Amino acid sequence: RPLRPWSTTNAITAKVTTATGAPWWLTVVYGPQEDADKISFMQELCEIGIDCPGPWMLCGDFNLILRDEDKNNGNLCRRMMGRFRRLVNDLALKEMYLNGRRFTWSNEQSPPTLVHLDRVFCTSDWEDAHGDCHLRCLAAVVSDHWPLLLDCSPTHASHRRFHFEDFWLWLEGFHYTVVTAWGSVQDPDPFRRLVLRLQATARKLTSWSARSKGNIRDKMAISRELISRFDKAQEDRVLSPPEDWLRRQLKISYLGLASLERMIARQRARITTLKDGDANTTFFHRQCSFHWQKNHIHSLTVDGHVIADQEGMAQAAFSHFDELLGSALTRGHSLDLSQLIEPCDLTSLDAPFSPDEIGNAVKSLPPRKAPGPDGFTAEFL
Repeated sequence: RPLRPWSTTNAITAKVTTATGAPWWLTVVYGPQEDADKISFMQELCEIGIDCPGPWMLCGDFNLILRDEDKNNGNLCRRMMGRFRRLVNDLALKEMYLNGRRFTWSNEQSPPTLVHLDRVFCTSDWEDAHGDCHLRCLAAVVSDHWPLLLDCSPTHASHRRFHFEDFWLWLEGFHYTVVTAWGSVQDPDPFRRLVLRLQATARKLTSWSARSKGNIRDKMAISRELISRFDKAQEDRVLSPPEDWLRRQLKISYLGLASLERMIARQRARITTLKDGDANTTFFHRQCSFHWQKNHIHSLTVDGHVIADQEGMAQAAFSHFDELLGSALTRGHSLDLSQLIEPCDLTSLDAPFSPDEIGNAVKSLPPRKAPGPDGFTAEFL
């Protein structure tokens, strides 16, 4: 196919080239209404996928749904739903998460029929290159479809919260750093002392980790470059003993760094259903990208005003919950708990926790998860 845009019955395809990054394919579609035409449309997409090797984005109005929840009533064509799902699987496409909305089309009746017809799909290699995208709906001013806006621009770099890394437990100097940081804080209030000690430990571990391991990805890139140069050199001459020794050490070091990167990515992905070794680093990174797209807060609406900057959103969230906490609301009805719950002795609930109870609670925590906002996982506790 030529690199200029070309059109088929229901789609327009072009190759997108940006100032930075590799080129990728873009296909914009408008799906037909009749069932027979929909089957031809899906075959058309299969042929386009063959003609678009490499990173590929597929978007538009498909006039098809994937799941029951894509429509607000039970009038569904499950045969077409199954065909559409098989098409997505055959083309190895992943749907971009739509933030804040469930439907993209309305028949403008009362009551309305709402359907999720407009979608954005992409291949895994496109997602690897554009993992920080944000998809949302705009206002449907003159159309019965809500326009989709896909923002691929870098977002504002917010302060990174502390995350305890599991592999720290096996690094030399970890226990000394924790003991030093833990003993550096003294406070008469036991609750405040615990919070301050956790904060001090988090700061010490972060600086210790930066000094001891540095940036793993940068080290892996440097190792790959040096190994490549040694491989090229040995095609023309015999490597000297120091060069051969360094090449072997670099390969051993690279395997260790790759293992650390996989462990970090797995912890970030928060997948508990897999055993160690069941998936690779790329899979974990893609899972992290999906979590980011789904959970990242890009803006807040307060009294009709949209707040998008990080500092403003943090202040708005703090003010909202600060007003809720400790506020007594006037209630028109109340419950007489004495009529619902039989009286019993509850003095045992005021008893202090025993060491065995605390130990059992810590041991029952799920692995690789932090029970609180301080970032320390069950492995650390």
